[in-house]
Amino acid sequence: MRNFREKSLQLLALMFIFLFVLNFYLGQNYTIIAPGVTVDLKDIVTVERGTKDEGSFFLTTVTTRTLNVPLLIYAAVDPHVKIQRKEQVIPPGWTMKEYMDYMEKWMQESQKIAEYVALKKAGYNPQILGDGAQIVGIMPNSPSKGILFPGDIIRKVDNEPVSIADEVIEKVANRNIGEVVELEVEREDNTLTLSLPTIESQTEPGKAIVGIYITTLNWKPALPLNIEINTGKIGGPSAGCMFVLEILNQLTPEDLAQGRKIAGTGTISLDETIGEIGGVEQKVVAAYRAGAEIFIVPEKNAEAAMKAAKGYDIEVVSVKNLDDVLNYLEEL
Repeated sequence: MRNFREKSLQLLALMFIFLFVLNFYLGQNYTIIAPGVTVDLKDIVTVERGTKDEGSFFLTTVTTRTLNVPLLIYAAVDPHVKIQRKEQVIPPGWTMKEYMDYMEKWMQESQKIAEYVALKKAGYNPQILGDGAQIVGIMPNSPSKGILFPGDIIRKVDNEPVSIADEVIEKVANRNIGEVVELEVEREDNTLTLSLPTIESQTEPGKAIVGIYITTLNWKPALPLNIEINTGKIGGPSAGCMFVLEILNQLTPEDLAQGRKIAGTGTISLDETIGEIGGVEQKVVAAYRAGAEIFIVPEKNAEAAMKAAKGYDIEVVSVKNLDDVLNYLEEL
C-alpha cells in the first residue's frame, strides 16, 4: 500500500512537471487569436455639433493572448480560436506589453486618419501633418536588416515627401513584391538615400512591404471640429473604416446605417482606400454574436470572411474604398 502511494505521488509529481514545462513552452512560442469584443461606436465617438442616430456602426476586435494549457484546451474545442506561433504576431524580441503599446499607437494614428477622411468627405478642410515616419523595429526577414535601424526617420519614398507613417505604407504597398523602393532617411544629423527590395507581408498576403515597424513622428492634426474617440486599451489600425462611418453618420442629417446594426473592419488610408486586416474570421464571429446584420470587409479579406459567415445570419459586404461603402448604404 505504501509503495502504491509513493508511486502515485511520483506520477503526480511527473504530471505536474510535465504540465509546467508544457505551459512554459506554449507561453514562449505560441499565442491564440479569438473573437474579441464588439463596440457600438456611438458609445465611444462624439463629434462636435454631431447627432447620434438609431442605427449602429460596430467596431470589431480579436483577442490575442499568450497560449497556456487551459487556452490550448479552449482552442481545441472552439473552431473560431486560432493558434499561431508568437513570431507571426509579435515581433521577435518584443514583449507582449511592447507589442500592445505599439498597437495602441497605431490605433491613435488610425483615429486621426479617420477623422481627416471623414471631415474631408463631409466638406470640411482638415489638415494632418507629421515630421515623417520613425522606425521602431525591424522584422526578422526584412531586407532592411543592417541598412535601416530603430530611430531612423523616413522623409521620402521614391523621392516623394512623406509626413506620416500611413503615406510610407501606402507608397510601398503600391510596388510589386520584389521591386526596389528608394527611401530618404534621416539618421542623427545625416541624410541617407537607401534602396531596398520589397517583400511580401506574412500577415497580408500579396502586399508589398520593406519589413519595418513605423509610427508617425510628431502628429500635427489641424481639424475644424473636435472629435473625441475613447477606445481604451483596444489597439491596431483595423477600425479606421468604421470610425469614418460613425463620424460621417453624426455629421449628416440622415441615418447612414438606416436603423441597422452594421459591423465591419478595415484600415482607412488618406486616399479613402479600405485596406486588408488580420483576424477577419474571428471578427465575423464577434459581429454575429453581437447581433450585427451586416459585416463590411476589405475586398482582399472577403473570401475568408464569407467562409467564416457560412451558417450565420449575417451579410458580408466586400468593399475597396469609402465610396463603395457609402453607395451600398445608400441602396439599403
